[in-house]
Amino acid sequence: MSRVVPNKLALTRAEIEGRAYRMISFFHSHPSEIQEEGWTVFEEGENKFIVDKLTLSVMAECQCEFLSRESDSGSEEPAIVSVKMDLITEEIKK
Repeated sequence: MSRVVPNKLALTRAEIEGRAYRMISFFHSHPSEIQEEGWTVFEEGENKFIVDKLTLSVMAECQCEFLSRESDSGSEEPAIVSVKMDLITEEIKK
């Protein structure tokens, strides 16, 4: 069973040491809504994202696919507008 959850920070970037990172949150519509310690770096291949820890805990139990807009298809780092999640079953974990 798949679920698509919107990213409330689809158009928000976090600048860290001169580099802008895409942000993902299912719960917060502005980064200032939680303290700095509530965020973590999530790596997928060569991509790095800033994700709030609550969102990451939800994503941890799923196989996730980041979804972007068709209009961003030519971008190297398209905005992540939502996340498609499929629950990881015990058979997949083995």
